[in-house]
Amino acid sequence: MKKQIGVVGASGYTGAELLRLLALHPDFDVTNVTAHSQAGKSVSAIHPHLAGIYPQLVTETFDQALGSLLGCDCVFVALPHGESLSVIPLLEKAKRVIDLGGDFRLRKPESYQRWYGAPHTAPQLLESFVYGLPELNREQLCGATRIANPGCYPTAVSVGVSPLLSHKLVAPTVIASCVSGTSGAGKSLKENMHFSSADENVYSYRVGSHQHTPEIEQALTSVAEVPVRVNFIPHVAPMTRGIHATCVLNLHDGVSPETVRDAYRESYEHEAFISLLNYPPNTKEVRGTNRVALHVVVDQRLNQVVVTSVIDNLVKGAAGQAIQNANICFGYPETRGLELSAFYP
Repeated sequence: MKKQIGVVGASGYTGAELLRLLALHPDFDVTNVTAHSQAGKSVSAIHPHLAGIYPQLVTETFDQALGSLLGCDCVFVALPHGESLSVIPLLEKAKRVIDLGGDFRLRKPESYQRWYGAPHTAPQLLESFVYGLPELNREQLCGATRIANPGCYPTAVSVGVSPLLSHKLVAPTVIASCVSGTSGAGKSLKENMHFSSADENVYSYRVGSHQHTPEIEQALTSVAEVPVRVNFIPHVAPMTRGIHATCVLNLHDGVSPETVRDAYRESYEHEAFISLLNYPPNTKEVRGTNRVALHVVVDQRLNQVVVTSVIDNLVKGAAGQAIQNANICFGYPETRGLELSAFYP
């Protein structure tokens, strides 16, 4: 029997991608969908590209759907940060909840207030959530009922540099210069996302104050077992999908290129979604997939290592990783429903 799936917040880009991918899963059946601002409309009316997949599924408000959501085997919450805080407590009796927003990723409520600019109104629930980055903490996810799905930038950076930190090959400071596509800003209209502003334009934003900074530091500190600091410089580029992260770390004296390569092979050679490449990857190679493409170079002149990590922000950076986490919870192979080839061209 298929697992009954609920989706809260289906009107945005992440919600749309979640619905697209859930339809490909042989063991999942989407039975309940909410879309607050567009409740009452069919999924096909909100997302015409899904018309052939969900021809009759109609969205509801959260209040209308709550009773049914509590009966679902898993509820995915795809709301902007801040909005999950009012929804998650009402799902306390739900069997499984996977939150794709940022409200339950940070362990300390004071960190949330500092970086998100608002108090955390459900701090009592933070300990019940497991951070859902399978390549780093798979064992904690087995049997978990509450999962905080990682952000797109933290996924790319954390997967990219974790082998260096877990093998104690580098100093615990990371410079991460990252580029995102415009879909990372969400679906709501913003002046800097107008075509005339975004096209043929690359710019940095929220340097030193981006809310993903403490999330990256938290994930890498857990791996390194010492405090890790990250200088995170995010940028936006005129592409729809993708995260391209370039990370620079200082090697400890005496660490050879062979030692670095061995660390990555040991960490990732059995990971289904990680590709170790001998050339720098580009975002089109992973577009529409749950893959992480990595390229690692040791600069012996500077005694540094440069890691390029590339993902699709809507798949491995959001919806695909959420389904990967659900697969782990249910005991399915992690690749179930995620055997995806990249969009081309």
